[in-house]
Amino acid sequence: MTRTLNIFLILFLISNSILAQNNDSLTQDIRLKYNNIRTNLGTLDSTKIDIWGESAEGGIATAFYNRSNLKLIQVVWFGETGKKMIEYYFYNDKLIFAFEQAFKYNRPIYWTKKDSIEMLDDDEVFDPQKTEITENRYYFNNENLYLWLDNEKKEKDVTTATNSEVGNRLVTHCRKIIDELKK
Repeated sequence: MTRTLNIFLILFLISNSILAQNNDSLTQDIRLKYNNIRTNLGTLDSTKIDIWGESAEGGIATAFYNRSNLKLIQVVWFGETGKKMIEYYFYNDKLIFAFEQAFKYNRPIYWTKKDSIEMLDDDEVFDPQKTEITENRYYFNNENLYLWLDNEKKEKDVTTATNSEVGNRLVTHCRKIIDELKK
């Protein structure tokens, strides 16, 4: 009985080690593809669409293609107190990586000194240097989220239902934008 248990334990540890190595090499491959797309961005064809209904101030989606092969979609949503940006990276028409940034402004973009004094009894106005930025990085294999790095570049547990739902939401959203771009 003990021998069988030891064998299962060894097999479990080996399989986890192999899976970790596989994810590491997959992540490295995605990073190479990401760098290739970023390096060649100026040579890609692009198209833009306006996006309404997803933020108070609207947004813009820009798709980048190498011939007819989709490589990148950049989506920016605008707001008076911040903006959100997400970049979807593709290889062979599949989402491989998403980079998300949220920008939180210290004051609304239209905020004047007079507004600050009247509303908050201070004199602070919109200052882009005081913008707080948070980032998330999402790695996909066959459009399934397998690695999520949060703002501190720490791994989030993607096996939880809530976190795996984030991956599904991202895939669904990028597919929605692709459909909008085709119209």
